[in-house]
Amino acid sequence: MPTAPQAPPAELCAADSGPVSLHARDVVFDFSQSPLEWIPGEAVASHTISALNLMLPVGEKMFVEIFGRALPHIKDEQLRQDVIGFIGQEQIHASTHDHALSEFFVNHGIDVAAFTASCESFLEVFRTQLDRLSAEAEYRIVVFGVGMIAGLEHFTATGGDWLLNHDFEKYGADPVITDMFRWHGAEEVEHRSVAYDLARHFGVSRGTLVAQYIAMTGAVLSGLVVGGALITKGDPRVPNVGPITALRLATKAMNSGSLFSWKMIGSAFRAYLRPDFTPESIGSTAQAVAYLAKSPAAKAASHA
Repeated sequence: MPTAPQAPPAELCAADSGPVSLHARDVVFDFSQSPLEWIPGEAVASHTISALNLMLPVGEKMFVEIFGRALPHIKDEQLRQDVIGFIGQEQIHASTHDHALSEFFVNHGIDVAAFTASCESFLEVFRTQLDRLSAEAEYRIVVFGVGMIAGLEHFTATGGDWLLNHDFEKYGADPVITDMFRWHGAEEVEHRSVAYDLARHFGVSRGTLVAQYIAMTGAVLSGLVVGGALITKGDPRVPNVGPITALRLATKAMNSGSLFSWKMIGSAFRAYLRPDFTPESIGSTAQAVAYLAKSPAAKAASHA
């Protein structure tokens, strides 16, 4: 069985590499041999992290839609190029997790058809409604959306940093799933400043950004719990699991060290509220780039 490359130790990446040119990596993952419980003996940790495959595609497609509509209003050329790179990366992220939905979950008998259909329907309605707005109203919605995305990107950067540094190998995790999440996490760290910088470029105040972030916190955590419960319920080895039980079991997994902790989530929450917050305070660009240089999927994409 192939072994996913371990992430470089955080202490080796203390000196960050500074700004990088963002670009999409057209990666491909083969999930055909990946088990549903891809962290052996850690069903709830596996399924909670796998819930990202349910949550991310619809969110990332919305990111692409909003940022694409924001492009004509960006006055700073470097920021414009960063946004273009961000859009490219998010498009690949969405298609990769769509692939996971259509292959990984279906292979293991997890029915997500109704969920994905409702997400696609929501996206189509969202696009249609935006197209009907006046240019001024569309701009206001886009700026509001960019502010919301800035908060969500803080979550994904925090999660990406955890994915890069978590010792999946210690738990015998499936190398393909591990590489997928680390590749995604690395790119989230790599572009962690773009949404926040764009929101500030559009004049979104710190107070508004904080309020939007607080509003999104509950939605993200609820999505992880409900999504994890949905997958866990479809696992015949873990029957009769609802959201409350899934939350209790997820907390147990956090305490055992196999899953990100409430302490980490709380620290990230407090960090965003600080007046001196900057996205660069989360993670290391150097570490992210170092992993992307070793990722089997990213290496294969670069040589394709």
